[in-house]
Amino acid sequence: MISAILNGNAGLIPAFLVLALLLGAAARALAVRRGLPQWPTVLLGVSLAGELTATLYPTVNGGGQDPNCTWGAGLDFTLAGTQGQLNLLMYVPLGLFAVLAFGRPTAVAAGVLALTGVTETVQGLLPAIGRACDGGDLAANALGGLAGVLLGCAVRLAQRRRIRPAGRELMFGSALAVALGGPVLAVQFLALDPTVATGLSAATRSQRELAGRDAELLFGPGARVVAVQHFMDGSGIDRLDVTLEHQAFTLDWPSGRLVDVNDFLPAEPDPDPADPADPAADQEAREAADRFLAQWRPAAVGEPRLAPHGSRRRLTYTDVGGTVHVDVDRNNRVVEFRQD
Repeated sequence: MISAILNGNAGLIPAFLVLALLLGAAARALAVRRGLPQWPTVLLGVSLAGELTATLYPTVNGGGQDPNCTWGAGLDFTLAGTQGQLNLLMYVPLGLFAVLAFGRPTAVAAGVLALTGVTETVQGLLPAIGRACDGGDLAANALGGLAGVLLGCAVRLAQRRRIRPAGRELMFGSALAVALGGPVLAVQFLALDPTVATGLSAATRSQRELAGRDAELLFGPGARVVAVQHFMDGSGIDRLDVTLEHQAFTLDWPSGRLVDVNDFLPAEPDPDPADPADPAADQEAREAADRFLAQWRPAAVGEPRLAPHGSRRRLTYTDVGGTVHVDVDRNNRVVEFRQD
């Protein structure tokens, strides 16, 4: 969700402000017409604007994979990372302000569950926006929304304000859940290809925590880890295979030594062979590779050999036991790292 902000999507905040103004104004008009409390209703509209922009605004990198949804990540694994914690916190105000505005906790609970289901399904149906449908996100959103509902009930009781009768409210909420949840489940079953987050049962909590920390160091705050698999390679070395939405990397366990990095984003078109050499761009790629290795593989030494590799620049260094290759794209991002 908020990873879009952290990844530098400059248009997200203006989009949120515009949508917050529109939904906030619509919520205020609804409050006046229906006699609802104005501030909770307006804040609900603003919270909904935040959810929509944070989850559906296209990311810089985009996507392109087939429509799919990943299931199988445990809630404890999801909440161990920044991404899962932010997903939970994003839905708390939705549940809170909806209960304060309408006083119907069961219907609000059904609504927030339907909202996260719709959101994740749309993300799965539109991979080109660079988002991903994920069962762990849905669980974190649902938990946050239900926490907000409970908090809203506590506030209303403290204010001695009425909450709708349990019997009618339960029937209404159940009907709403069926009406909204049925189409979501049908689309999930018919239109999305389910992917199981493999290897999670084999990875311990400490291994998952290491994978989450290194993912954020490699790819920035909010990097979403989809799966962590603990395995032993052909040399008998324990390793962790970590899969994200658009990247993957491998670590030695328990040392945390980086083995390789791969970027799944579509490759940029190859440069025109007639283009002249660009020493300044070569130097920037060298500096990016040097910074990467200084953090992750300080044993790499010597003057690197630089050569074009499609649209990238590949720098080859001498390392203990062999050579390492670092591929740097035109934006000076390290998109591949491996050792021979």
